[in-house]
Amino acid sequence: MDLDTFCREMPKIELHAHLNGSLSRSTMVSLQRYLADLGVKDKTNAFIEKFQMSSGDSKTLSDVFPLFKIAQELTSVPESLAMATAMTMQEFEEDGCCYIELRSTPRETSHMTHKQYIETIVQTMKNDKFSIIPCFIISINRSSPKNEVEMITDLAIEYHKKYPDLVVGIELSGNPAVGKFSHFLPALTRSREAGLKVTLHCGEIPNPQEVTEMLKFRPDRIGHGVCIHPNHGGNEEIWQLLCKSQIPVEVCLTSNVNTKSTLSYGSHHFKELYNANVPIVICTDDKGVFATSLSQEYRICAETIGIDPSKLVRLSLRACDYIFSDDKKKNVRDKILNFINKNAL
Repeated sequence: MDLDTFCREMPKIELHAHLNGSLSRSTMVSLQRYLADLGVKDKTNAFIEKFQMSSGDSKTLSDVFPLFKIAQELTSVPESLAMATAMTMQEFEEDGCCYIELRSTPRETSHMTHKQYIETIVQTMKNDKFSIIPCFIISINRSSPKNEVEMITDLAIEYHKKYPDLVVGIELSGNPAVGKFSHFLPALTRSREAGLKVTLHCGEIPNPQEVTEMLKFRPDRIGHGVCIHPNHGGNEEIWQLLCKSQIPVEVCLTSNVNTKSTLSYGSHHFKELYNANVPIVICTDDKGVFATSLSQEYRICAETIGIDPSKLVRLSLRACDYIFSDDKKKNVRDKILNFINKNAL
């Protein structure tokens, strides 16, 4: 089969996907109409056109963050949040994704509390109409005040105890230029001690001191890891620390190129990670904002870095080791192994 077909049909694992950034344009239009039927005032107007980046478009990280407010307006009531979650899961499923850890920061709106936000996503994921296996990572935003960080941590621990098979992790994300990692250590440590896995947005901008602190904390995974290698704004010390730690990196190629974190696909730090045998998971980050898909990310990886299909599918297979739900690993691994055996790879 051709490469596009192969990448689409290959069972894949998505471990770094922000719900609001993953909304496709068709999903957003459906949400607009749904909210209109509910009588909820639309505050997005025509700004949906600004949400999704066109081919070749690029923005800085600081340009991208305001875009999420558009999606947040469309998921401000439980009904539309459930709809957005279901439609996003369905789109990943149609793209050949067999397991997803969808992440989102709980928000309080005039229509729901932080707790209702989490409950809505969890109940949507419990719906057995999907063949994709979903889990939920609760996000802490670096811009959040301390009281909100503690409250979200409390909720994450509560829901992990209540739904250990669904609420599997906690993450730190948001604008990397805001806040200090040390401020979030107590909450992240408490989450880890309660059984939650931890992933951190790490090295999105040059900050060797913070990267060092994050890697020494030994999270279960890190996201992006752009500015760690000496060739990409890092230094040899933190690069060796990553290599020795073997902490898996959630790699988001299109996201990094479109936000100018990386100059091009050809110069992406994936090469250094891959050649150094650092554990890697190919992810989308925000497939709606960056107009991509998990299949497209794998295809880009194959075309620009020269990874043949047999090695490509083994990247997906190895990603099974890094998912946060231990009891789902075998089921997911079996799906990928069946594809490998069926296609004699």
